[in-house]
Amino acid sequence: MLLTVKETAEVLKISESTLYRWVHQKRINYIKLGGLKFDEDYIQEYIKQHTVNSE
Repeated sequence: MLLTVKETAEVLKISESTLYRWVHQKRINYIKLGGLKFDEDYIQEYIKQHTVNSE
């Protein structure tokens, strides 16, 4: 499923402007299809990869 900028920002708990900045900095993958879209599976994996364990 593809997510919009607004939906992706909500999932990541960041502002839309931060998400646009990450796109510009090439820190996050996106799809350019009638505007920016983000693959939901990729976003979930992105979250897992950037999770810090407190052990």
